[in-house]
Amino acid sequence: MTSLTQWEQIVLDEIDRTSDDLLALAGDLIRIPSENPPGDCTEVAEFVAAYLREAGLEVEVLDAGEGRLNVLSRITPPTTAQPTSAGPRHLALAGHHDVVPVGDTSRWTFPPFAGDVVDGYLRGRGASDMKAGLAGTLFTTVLLHRLGVPLAGTLSLASVADEETGGPLGAHWLLENGHLDGATGAVIAEPAERTHPTIGQKGSNWFRLTISGKPGHGSLQPLHGQNANLLAARAILALQGLWEMTPDAPAEVRDLIESSKRFAEEREGYQDGISAVFEHVTVNIGTVHGGSSTNVVADSCVVEVDTRVPIGLSRAQVRAETERLLAEAGVEAEIEEIGFRSEPNWTLPDDPVVATLVDALAELSGDPETAGVLQWASSDARTFRSHGIPVLQYGPAELATIHGFDECAPVESVILAAKTYALTTLRYLGVRTNEKEDHCSRTS
Repeated sequence: MTSLTQWEQIVLDEIDRTSDDLLALAGDLIRIPSENPPGDCTEVAEFVAAYLREAGLEVEVLDAGEGRLNVLSRITPPTTAQPTSAGPRHLALAGHHDVVPVGDTSRWTFPPFAGDVVDGYLRGRGASDMKAGLAGTLFTTVLLHRLGVPLAGTLSLASVADEETGGPLGAHWLLENGHLDGATGAVIAEPAERTHPTIGQKGSNWFRLTISGKPGHGSLQPLHGQNANLLAARAILALQGLWEMTPDAPAEVRDLIESSKRFAEEREGYQDGISAVFEHVTVNIGTVHGGSSTNVVADSCVVEVDTRVPIGLSRAQVRAETERLLAEAGVEAEIEEIGFRSEPNWTLPDDPVVATLVDALAELSGDPETAGVLQWASSDARTFRSHGIPVLQYGPAELATIHGFDECAPVESVILAAKTYALTTLRYLGVRTNEKEDHCSRTS
């Protein structure tokens, strides 16, 4: 019988031996355009499904509509298997296969869908966010299956659509329809700093203001008519007051907030004081559209706003303060919720899935300072937590290139992430030791 420690070494050695195959898989994924918007992921989802089927895994391709195809595969122990001392566990490895648009291709110094490796970097849209991480989850799942590792719990692999626009037809659809019922923990291969997985995030609260004015001839302003654009300007200035809201974070998460603030101050490329975002409502005025002509008093203006809610406040509190600030400014507006919407959410550092991955990553990276931190962005993690599934995010990335031109990811980080997924799976689920094993497939 092979022990857990022996299986770990077998799997890690095999990842080293076949790392070129891992990088080739990531490159293949990058070369399949799956920009969102528009969001049709048919081709990339079919590629993922074919890769898993070719390895002998059973696969479900779940069509949520509008070209949003989600792929699910599962490795389940025999019903006769004895659970580990930790009890029956079910781990989900997840990632999204949509990417943000490439933008102006003339500003890339290489083809946006290159999918190649140059000077130690995997290059192309999605290299960091998050096709290299997705490749790691796919590769790990196939490797564990090919080697015949007798996992003591269930491993699910979910490759989903519709994440980049916060749409409902990816992870949300998968979870709402019960496809990951029973999962006790999850790892999402979202980009993260090399030794700092993200274990919580601010809430996301996007909304649209529609402000009405009274049209008239432009030559009579400000004496005639009521300009909706001026009212919108007043509203925009008033909303800056959301920053002054004071959160009251639960005691259990205050240490995590403080450690995340310290970490944020050390991130390359961010100015001193950036850590304040963890304790304030941020306000971004994304778009402003008003008026119909230069010489007509604007009868309507629409403003779209992205606010992020710190732990210790709720979206309802931000909505109430928004209404108060607008009223104080003398602005009447229709408020409509749009886009990303979630409450602040987190998984505690001592949760088994977090502790397992952090310990594995610390061991593999050799960095004793490895720890989970909070992030200020949103992702599918919010959906897993809203369904009661503890989750953390860890994936390879060159963080400065995410959603930008010349996106890339360090090859070393791609391999490190795959090893981290493998060790986390083995240690979180455990292996069965009460049955005969056939390891003939190890060298195939």
